[in-house]
Amino acid sequence: MKRKIAAILAADIVGYSRLVAEDEEDTLIRLDSYRRVYEDFVVRAGGRIFNTAGDSVLAEFSSAVEATRCAIDIQESIRTRNLGYSPSRQMLFRMGLTIGDVVEREGDLLGDGVNIAARLEGLAPPGGICVSQSVFEQVANKISVPFRDIGHQEVKNIPQPIHAFMVEMRGEGVPPQGSPGRVSALDWHKRGNQGAGLALIVGVLALLAGAGTLAVYVWPFGVRDTGGKQVAAADRPAGIAKDTSASAGAQKNR
Repeated sequence: MKRKIAAILAADIVGYSRLVAEDEEDTLIRLDSYRRVYEDFVVRAGGRIFNTAGDSVLAEFSSAVEATRCAIDIQESIRTRNLGYSPSRQMLFRMGLTIGDVVEREGDLLGDGVNIAARLEGLAPPGGICVSQSVFEQVANKISVPFRDIGHQEVKNIPQPIHAFMVEMRGEGVPPQGSPGRVSALDWHKRGNQGAGLALIVGVLALLAGAGTLAVYVWPFGVRDTGGKQVAAADRPAGIAKDTSASAGAQKNR
């Protein structure tokens, strides 16, 4: 068995059993046609279909960017093909995509990466794509489509919640920039930078408090360092009394 990191795309057809029950012959013919379209896009993106069962398809890619582009292209192609059918007879894929560690055995892939992709697929709406945070971070500044942050999701047989994002497909009523949940790559990286900056400030304050050599207090608009000097009453924020800290008392007794 061989281990590797791969981008895994899982897909299945929404309401497949109902479509078969209503018109088995037509559904099977269209399934075969749509699978050929699916496989063509996967191959062109440098991927490989490694498993099919019923209406489900599993594919692997070496690049999360190519996998995401492929998923979007497939959904757009299927959407166009469905225009000739009534809504009740349309054959819609939902897709899940993640990056994970997998085990290759006789051409098939097994492991958490495959399981998580399948669970993400279950979160996607008909005709939609749901990706993990690891995929979003790899592709958000490389693909010109918006994403919607749906937060951490509890899914079956996965012990930890999965932070997931929806690709906002054309025709889904894409919300305007700044709408709740919608996030760009720039927004995401700003969040990370703000968190790192706050952690740095807290760390510095903790070090200064431990050393006891500097008087530091928090203004409504930031942190002010007095260099150990007394703070005039006029400059002191409301609610902070003069020389009430332990460090101030220690300074007087020296």
